[in-house]
Amino acid sequence: MRQAIIDLADRRGHGDHPGVILQKYLTKQADPVERRALFDAALRAARSESLRTIYLEAFVRWTRSFPGGEAHQSAQLATTSRLAVGLGSENVLETGLRLHHTYGLPIIPGSALKGLASHYCHDVWGQRHTKTVPEENRLFRRGGPYHSLLFGTTEDGGVITFYDAWLTPESLHEGALRLDVMTPHHPKWQTNEAPPTDFDSPVPVSFLSVSGAFDVRLSWSGPTTAPSDQAEAWTALAMKLLREALAEWGVGGKTSSGYGRLVSPDSSRTRSQQAALRANQVALPTPGEMVDGQLLEARTKKGGWKAMHEPSGLRGAIQNSGDVPAAKNVGDTLRLIVAIANEREIAFRYPMPADEERAPSKGKGHGGSGRGGRRT
Repeated sequence: MRQAIIDLADRRGHGDHPGVILQKYLTKQADPVERRALFDAALRAARSESLRTIYLEAFVRWTRSFPGGEAHQSAQLATTSRLAVGLGSENVLETGLRLHHTYGLPIIPGSALKGLASHYCHDVWGQRHTKTVPEENRLFRRGGPYHSLLFGTTEDGGVITFYDAWLTPESLHEGALRLDVMTPHHPKWQTNEAPPTDFDSPVPVSFLSVSGAFDVRLSWSGPTTAPSDQAEAWTALAMKLLREALAEWGVGGKTSSGYGRLVSPDSSRTRSQQAALRANQVALPTPGEMVDGQLLEARTKKGGWKAMHEPSGLRGAIQNSGDVPAAKNVGDTLRLIVAIANEREIAFRYPMPADEERAPSKGKGHGGSGRGGRRT
């Protein structure tokens, strides 16, 4: 049976199901040419007219299956860069991608959305890493009454149902599946074969990621005897929490590299940031440069500080958050050294005495308007 499928590999370029192509039509392992041919066939399948027609009908039927009323919340959220859900799932290649079994197009599992929202609720809304916390915030910590109500305990699943998020049909016209690449610099160290050295050669690994908008939905599944206004309020609160987690933390793999962020397509933050960068009106800071960064309320998954570079609107982690003085608070502006900076992400380091002597500085005015900025 396997050989019969391989014999048909030359016809995979005419297929209409990206998932079947990726799972069944790899003819040679560890062959970069064959790998690229497989990805190209999957990309063509995702753009086929017949798939778009069938998927549109399925998407409309799916949206009509949900209950009406305020106790059901929906939002269409778009990727700010790329999305990679299911990288570690079982796959014929080193990397996977979570696709709908029937239609072969990307989805975000409801379990992933619920897990993200639960973790964000505990860490950020519950202010887990803050010593002095208002009592109301403690209610959102894991084990607290608000967290248990929304996400459940070992005894129940909570009062909110998180559904799989479907890709919107409009996203297919722009090419939802995208060819991407990662470059592990120390592959033998990552597989516990040998310690990392400066002589290791990076090995590029191609994979598929996603760009587009998703229809995100959740609804009240608590007691039917609950007052309707309470059901509506808790459902709206859960959607607010989820949207904030998707925008600040992201979902899926490679979130530390800027993947997985989802925001409203008409988000002023997204539109102004990307338009300014594309029009070359804002010059991105360079690694090693000292800039002003404003401390944000949102924290990293490990509880570290995040800061915003106001001219570009980029937000990122302070890598050595433990060196930030304990007296600093949300909203304070610090002098920080840029560790990473590109159109999708930024990261900072809190400067130590030796850093301040050698780091270039352009102050608050860096990255203003005009055509003199560096092209990105």
